[in-house]
Amino acid sequence: MLTTEQAEFLQKMPQIRLCADPDWLPYDGIDKKGQHIGIMAGFHQLWAEKLGVKIHLVPTVSWQQSLDYLRDGQCDVLSSAMDLPARRNYMVVTRPFVFYPFAIATQPGKDFIVDLSQALDETFAVVEGYSVVDVLRQHHPDVTVYPVDSPREGLKLVETGRVYGYIDTVPTIHYQMLRHGISHLKISGILEQEYAMSVGVSRQLPVLRDIYNAVISETSETERQEILKSWISVNYTVPKPWFWLWILLSGIAVLTAILSYRYWHVHRHNQRLQSINNHLIHLSHNDQLTGIANRYRLHQLFQREMEYVKAQGKTFSVLMVDVDYFKKINDIYGHGVGDNVICEVARLLESLLRSQDVVGRWGGEEFLILCPQTGLSGASKLAEDIRHQIKTHQFSISESVTISAGISEYQPGELVEQCIERADQALYQAKTKGRNRTIALSPQDITSS
Repeated sequence: MLTTEQAEFLQKMPQIRLCADPDWLPYDGIDKKGQHIGIMAGFHQLWAEKLGVKIHLVPTVSWQQSLDYLRDGQCDVLSSAMDLPARRNYMVVTRPFVFYPFAIATQPGKDFIVDLSQALDETFAVVEGYSVVDVLRQHHPDVTVYPVDSPREGLKLVETGRVYGYIDTVPTIHYQMLRHGISHLKISGILEQEYAMSVGVSRQLPVLRDIYNAVISETSETERQEILKSWISVNYTVPKPWFWLWILLSGIAVLTAILSYRYWHVHRHNQRLQSINNHLIHLSHNDQLTGIANRYRLHQLFQREMEYVKAQGKTFSVLMVDVDYFKKINDIYGHGVGDNVICEVARLLESLLRSQDVVGRWGGEEFLILCPQTGLSGASKLAEDIRHQIKTHQFSISESVTISAGISEYQPGELVEQCIERADQALYQAKTKGRNRTIALSPQDITSS
């Protein structure tokens, strides 16, 4: 798994000093005993066992302090981090290994937010120092943010009406709402941007970053899911046996009444938790406009397909599809009609694909199609069929609608991101050569050019 240089580096390192977010469950946390807990604790424990190294938790009182400690050389690794320009002068990150969308939690009576531009007059709480702050500055600079110290504080501000909403990842909002008894809030929107979870490593230790990349690549999907399920699943705890004994001694009549109430209460509680779980799963997996898979769900499916390819020696291809001249459609007919066209294209793509294929919205007017067990030639034929069918379809507008597509085939040993990037380059060529066409690129095509 490791190169000779990497193995020698670890031998000279008695322990890896790790800083974590003390209050970001279910991802990260430090309990009252000073122990690292959460999803990332599970990953780091697994990786330490695989690498045969010791992890020393450096206690901090806030996420900002953890960032400061890494910058000042007081720790070697951040438990989890996102690659942001403001951090690159002191931190490098591994390849992302978990993806979750950012969501907006509001009071129940608020409208669903399709785009944050709908709510420029409102204020949203975010935890100071979190990556979502930089995401909002970059993609939604006009949104008013209210910095808080913890997810609980942000959700409480929403509950009391002091801010309109709280923005964080879907699992964090879900977990913190249940943990602090704030289950009456709702998810009122999903941002197109997502949290790409990586390990942050001191810029002074690039070899350590490569070591983490190697062990992340060796982490199986089964291992990943076991760690995630242990924290994202929500269980209802049944009282201790002595509690029932005490009730029994209180009399059969009282026991019957309490047990009946208990059953009703647990049943109602579980129904509510299941409803919240189902709603959050749907929101986290599906694009809110079209109903097809979103970017986060596509990342999950890509990881699953990679595991299958490794085990079975098969292949898969990627189609990157873009609606031609979509800005012109928006300019002529307005964004509402433009959204309808996006939905029509999504429905057409679903109807034209084979049973094993999956289409998702990658962002804006771009779609990504995963074609399992399909080589470059087969994917190219499918792309041409799709292009022709969309060109001849009668849309709800008088303007003709066409697409361009880029195709790439996964190569053993490469990252999914490399395969997608190649499809994106092919799409760029298709658009620069006049649009309404498909182009397939292999790694050799890129090298020769």
